[in-house]
Amino acid sequence: SLCPSHLGGDLGNQLEESDLMSIEVKIADLGSACWTYKPFSKEIQTQPYRALEVLLGLDYGTPADIWSTACLAFEMATGECLFDPQPGKYFSRDDDHVARIIELLGRIPPQIVFSWNKSTKFFSRPGALLRLSRLIPRSLPGILADRHGWTPQDAAAFAAFLLPALHYAPERRASAAQSLRHAWIAAP
Repeated sequence: SLCPSHLGGDLGNQLEESDLMSIEVKIADLGSACWTYKPFSKEIQTQPYRALEVLLGLDYGTPADIWSTACLAFEMATGECLFDPQPGKYFSRDDDHVARIIELLGRIPPQIVFSWNKSTKFFSRPGALLRLSRLIPRSLPGILADRHGWTPQDAAAFAAFLLPALHYAPERRASAAQSLRHAWIAAP
């Protein structure tokens, strides 16, 4: 069962288990929702939750929703967007988004990069972004511990839950069922 200690840091210390049992969720914006068998747009999802395959113009499916869910879980646990891309003078918001993803998840394998329609919009060659070159590698457990005060154990456990949902290859990304069976969710 999910309990406050799963959230780590200050938020986990402030919540009681009874608080989590009374949470109500309201789905308010289905503006970009579509049927899985009949997508109507190449651009879906709110920018900070947008899956890499959507950014790069690849066909998408339910794995894109898993990516978004991981981003949302991070935000709910920390109060901060996992990816909060911003445009710059010489690069777009999408450029920054791809760069932030690479900083967190590492180099995108060439077989994935160049199989996508918009790859040349972002990359000059495998792993080389066109408009951003100074990437600073980050680790998810490090972000959770350093920026949000999580213990190394809690940070590692939450990262182990999120990272399979952020796999670059959509077909290798964790499914909803796999995520629900993950030890981080199942632990008391």
